[in-house]
Amino acid sequence: MKKDGISEYKIKGYKVKITNDGNYLIYSAKPEYDFDQDPLVFTELSSIVFKHKERLGKKILKFDELISVLKSIFMWKVLEINDLPTEPDLFAELFIHKLIKLDRIIPLFLDDGVNEIYMDQMNAPIYVDHRIFGRCNTGIVLEEEEIKSLLTRLKLEHPITITTKKPSLKIEFKTNDFHMRISLDFPPLSPNGPTFNIRKFHRNPLRMVDLIKLKTLPSFIAAYLVEVVKNRKNITVIGEPNSGKTTLANAIDLYTPKHWRKIAIEDAIESINQTELGYKQLSIQVDSFESNRSLYTKTSEILKLLHRSPDWIYLGEIQSSEHTKAMFEALNAGLKGIQTAHSDSVEKILRRWENSHKISVTDFLSLETIIIMKREILKTNFIRTIAEVYEVNINNPQLDKKYGFLTKIYDFSWDKKRTIGTIKEESFIKEKIDSIIEREIIFQHHIGKKKEQLLMVK
Repeated sequence: MKKDGISEYKIKGYKVKITNDGNYLIYSAKPEYDFDQDPLVFTELSSIVFKHKERLGKKILKFDELISVLKSIFMWKVLEINDLPTEPDLFAELFIHKLIKLDRIIPLFLDDGVNEIYMDQMNAPIYVDHRIFGRCNTGIVLEEEEIKSLLTRLKLEHPITITTKKPSLKIEFKTNDFHMRISLDFPPLSPNGPTFNIRKFHRNPLRMVDLIKLKTLPSFIAAYLVEVVKNRKNITVIGEPNSGKTTLANAIDLYTPKHWRKIAIEDAIESINQTELGYKQLSIQVDSFESNRSLYTKTSEILKLLHRSPDWIYLGEIQSSEHTKAMFEALNAGLKGIQTAHSDSVEKILRRWENSHKISVTDFLSLETIIIMKREILKTNFIRTIAEVYEVNINNPQLDKKYGFLTKIYDFSWDKKRTIGTIKEESFIKEKIDSIIEREIIFQHHIGKKKEQLLMVK
């Protein structure tokens, strides 16, 4: 795909087009077969499903099960149709999407290029954040029947209950083709009807080289962070929502040695399933704030880590005072890992932890490495970057500053020479500078730069 004002690509069963109307980027997705152009085919397949609806059974079918059972009912008819415009299996799924009234929104679920999906109120058009093209309008205004179909499907996936006292939900929707976290609000909290914000989890997460190409971070900072994690230093990634915290944390996390025992604790599983890649990883999913249950809390599971013998921990979204206290309990007990939290500066996050969450300043010495992510909002795009990197330096504190134990290792405004010099002089892994420079050469080789250009900096 090229960002030249217009782009076209295919996802499973749909053709996606990105266009520029002069003011905004427009995202549109069309099925490879439009049943509205041939309603007789849709009617015939629907009647077959209706005649054999008893085969759907009485138990609740998850999304993948529903697709499979429906295909078994009418697939024989699809195979009889001549000159299908696509593969029979895809044709069948396009029909099912329309049958369950999700055909207009499901391309957004299937598209790995879409990061987030928003509907702010009833009768308002959906818009998306695209991984490459930024914010795009879709022109999709869901009808009431389509919203009901989506909510029905979500209720079938999870036992959810909406009341006036509990008008918000955050649930996970995972299938063979997509994985999402959906946050929903209902009246009276959202007076203009149901609203949702859908965060996509990608099947092909971005690696460190991808983030370098996207200019999220320079290659020498990527190399530095790899050495930080390999030396088992704690890493805290902070930033505002949608600034790329989890994406960066996942990319860093893939550089842990494969023999380490890793435990991830999250309310929505955003970490990568690394067991398929040969890592030793245990994932624990806890109840979210919005859940009607409180059986498995993030706080209690963090505290249990002390008895689970992890070599490395992954804590997603440290939010409440209880989360923060449990995190520092684990770090002060000597556990090492990576965690994410919301803030837009290192001073603000430390002030909140100190003043609101009542964490002792001396406990901050366990943090070791702090990364600040920033998101710049442009008219048709977002730029996510590492703005600053700090290390906690207990041996050489700046006594004239409130948090004088912080040593800035990197600033977005610094050039490479200054950053390398700072790492050489002040970093707790300064003895790894040769490894950092050699690893940067490897990264740059993957994006096409010559080794000779890089060695000049050393």
